[in-house]
Amino acid sequence: MRKRLLVWAFLALTAILSGCTDMFRTELDETNAKLKALQELAASTNKELTALSEIVSKLDDTHTINPESMVQTEDGYEVSFRDGTKIFIPFGKDGIDGRTLIPVGVRQEEDGLYYWTVDGTELKDADGNKIRAAATDGKDGIVPQVKVEDGLWKISVDNGETFTTIASCEEMDGVGVFSGIDLSDPTKVVLTLINGTKLEIPCITSFKLSFDGPAQDTVLIGGGETLPIPYSLTIEGQAGEPIVVTSGTDGTYLSRVEAGTSPESGIVHVQAPEVFSDGYILLTANCGGYSAVKMISFKPRQISPARDTVIIRMPQGGFTRLFDYSTNFDYTVETQNGTWMDAVSSPSEKTLSFTTTDNTGNSVRNCTVKVSPKDNPSYACTVFLIYQATNSITFGTDPECPFSYDDKAKTLVIPAEGGEGSLWITASSDISVTVPEGNGWAEAEVSRKDGFYQLRINAEANDSGSPRECTVGILLNTIKIGEITIIQR
Repeated sequence: MRKRLLVWAFLALTAILSGCTDMFRTELDETNAKLKALQELAASTNKELTALSEIVSKLDDTHTINPESMVQTEDGYEVSFRDGTKIFIPFGKDGIDGRTLIPVGVRQEEDGLYYWTVDGTELKDADGNKIRAAATDGKDGIVPQVKVEDGLWKISVDNGETFTTIASCEEMDGVGVFSGIDLSDPTKVVLTLINGTKLEIPCITSFKLSFDGPAQDTVLIGGGETLPIPYSLTIEGQAGEPIVVTSGTDGTYLSRVEAGTSPESGIVHVQAPEVFSDGYILLTANCGGYSAVKMISFKPRQISPARDTVIIRMPQGGFTRLFDYSTNFDYTVETQNGTWMDAVSSPSEKTLSFTTTDNTGNSVRNCTVKVSPKDNPSYACTVFLIYQATNSITFGTDPECPFSYDDKAKTLVIPAEGGEGSLWITASSDISVTVPEGNGWAEAEVSRKDGFYQLRINAEANDSGSPRECTVGILLNTIKIGEITIIQR
């Protein structure tokens, strides 16, 4: 009997001890699980503190969020900023027994800067200075670190060198930073911290930038021409920053940009080389991270006849002279130095016409006609110099004549090497010339051209070493009306 009682007692004690062991094991498991959860909460909070410091450093208009690129995950949001950086905003776990967390966050002070706080109290360093939440004015911000140790919540503000206790794990289940995010306003993202602070980050609005002018990708230009080319931009949305337009070239053309009265338009001034050459310029519009590019290449202005200056000698008034003139661009005609002539362009017929009034004076007169592109009136494509005769008999040298003429002395001087030259004579009737027979070294003939008389002189070279001369008589209806002395040095 006694032996049986001992067996029962042993069995009862074994059961009691086994039950205690299970209870202790359960409590230990619960303790380890709670410690693990607290450590995970500390790690999550440290990530949130890092993210918060990075966000505070971007709280200005130059670091706006692109809401279209925000990605939500199980643990938070991945946020892309306009400067290309990405920040992950984790939302911490609830406390083990509910959201009984120590609120760690930031608060903006009167100086406009953000400083770290714990449960509403400012964090300070060993010298008693408030700790900035982000780098400002060349001073580095500090990101606090938290950990669980010996059943206590601790925080460090010196990169983990030392830690200060902020609460016991029995009092608080953990520390946290973010409590929510509001995406309802398309112009901003609002982050709410556990301490109640709200951080507003501007959003990038829908924005597009493109060139819609110049209308042509290829522009006509002349050699040496400075051409103003208007440009225009299409802007969709709010830029938030100024739009800057710049120009670059291949080195053949020079260019500068003149901004307009609005960001949407302006002028790029292009300087072509003196002799036309193929080339291009690039217009670039920049606004923040957005840009648009326009390439403009050049082709030559084509003019026929392709001469810069043309001399046209015309008879007296009432006569209309047609002149062939073809271009590959629209142009205007402007007369200068006289109101006695009208110039009319007919681009479709590829002509210019010049009509004059009577010249009642005693001297030949001239008028300059300037042809300019409509898109650049200050540039002269061609200059026509128009001469008109008079009723009086007058003499004048051809612009290309190598001889020198003295109208007062009526002498024409020819260099020793001889050559050909012309005098232009105006007269109301037919004239002729006579050259003394036997001079042997000078020939003269007269012909009519464009209402004028052209007296052409052809002289041989003078190898004698002594000057020589002869006289050319001018006859009007067989009557001698004058003479010109030809002198060869």
